[in-house]
Amino acid sequence: MARQLFLIRHAETAEKLWGETDLDRKLTPKGIQDAQLLHKILIAQPDSPQVILHSHAVRTTHTAKLLAASISIQLICQPAIYHATPKNLLDIVRQLNDEWSSVALVGHNPTISAFANDMATQSVGSFAPATVAGFTLTVNRWAEITLGSGVVTLFKEPNIL
Repeated sequence: MARQLFLIRHAETAEKLWGETDLDRKLTPKGIQDAQLLHKILIAQPDSPQVILHSHAVRTTHTAKLLAASISIQLICQPAIYHATPKNLLDIVRQLNDEWSSVALVGHNPTISAFANDMATQSVGSFAPATVAGFTLTVNRWAEITLGSGVVTLFKEPNIL
């Protein structure tokens, strides 16, 4: 059984305002528009995500909500994504429920780009905000995933959405 993994960098974010923490940063109007376009890309995939994991930052939460708009995708806040390393993201993915065959993870750079490049059989480069990379993983269980085993099936940046 193949698994689908979509790695997504949150959409464009406004500069931090005085008194705001990094966690509080909000999406820009362009970021909202890009996330809405990305929603259309994701739902058009043959194996669109059943679940979206995201960090607890306002920008990733808002991005995830926009990606799940109007369809029944379960959203799961995973605070560990915020300060994760690529190895931490691999550990999170390996612990996913095997009932889910397709999962999206919304995270932050530089980690999300590094993890995508670690997962892929070829380089996907760095992620601009609202970039998605989709991977097919030929494993029966999420716990069986290894680095370098993902075949890239989708790569979209906001300027080419």
